Amino acid sequence: MPDDVLFQNDLRPMPYWAMVAEDKLEKWARGEAEGYSTGFPTLDKYFRLVGGEMTVIAARPSQGKTILGMQLAENVARQIESGSVAIFSAEMTGWSLVVRMAGAMSGVNTHKMRMGQGEADDLRRLREALAEIKRLPIWIDDGSSPSTKTMLEQLEDLHKTNPVRMMLFDFMELGGDRAQSEELRVSAIAIGLKDIAKKLKIPVVALSQLNRGVEDRANKMPGLADLRYSGQVEQVADVVAFIMRPEYYAERGMTIQVDDKNDLKGVAYISMGKNRHGPVGNVKMAFVKQLNKFAELA
Repeated sequence: MPDDVLFQNDLRPMPYWAMVAEDKLEKWARGEAEGYSTGFPTLDKYFRLVGGEMTVIAARPSQGKTILGMQLAENVARQIESGSVAIFSAEMTGWSLVVRMAGAMSGVNTHKMRMGQGEADDLRRLREALAEIKRLPIWIDDGSSPSTKTMLEQLEDLHKTNPVRMMLFDFMELGGDRAQSEELRVSAIAIGLKDIAKKLKIPVVALSQLNRGVEDRANKMPGLADLRYSGQVEQVADVVAFIMRPEYYAERGMTIQVDDKNDLKGVAYISMGKNRHGPVGNVKMAFVKQLNKFAELA
């Protein structure tokens, strides 16, 4: 019998939740991992994209948070047998996100293409990548300053005919009511995104900007205190992951602490600052700058 027939609201007795937990245990015993893979074995050791949970990816500008978010969305879209992945971008246009995806997929430097300096074979490879992207069940909204209320309304409409399996929002500081103070606005967006995750039982990935203070330190690996108005975001998020690319700072002649001098080119540091259901720690991934793409370092 459906839950909405058995219960009139969200309040459930302990036997109900025990049955849900038992069902989870049975799946885990069969080796079924919870949620969707991030598409990166290195990150999967720390977290997966689980329904009802909110993951925040935070970084200073040009560190790759939009790139990583889009790769997570693409990887989930490739895993699902039915349904859709929804992306809300308050920063970039839909077509520019698709061009980035096509460039990473095809190995074409899209910046050179935009400057009219592409190689002879680049157009063919991009067209082939776009043909593949067209088949992905991804929906993109590039409206400016979307509120979580309008996001939920659109997601519920889409969910009726094309069940939503994951949502990405890029990025938190550009959403909501601009008449509010930034602190109230960011807090409201964080709470609203978590509500979407729980109501639709989908993983929500939110991208977030960091305070400038990060760049004044020799150790530029961000922490929870570097989140803008970190209290509410830190509280509601299940996972908070930070990105730092030493190459970005080295190219600008800025002081940067690294584990190895070889990390100054093509390496991204990913730090799990919070992980409600797993370990925290630091990992390294490859970042191919000319393709705007993350990859396994190996």
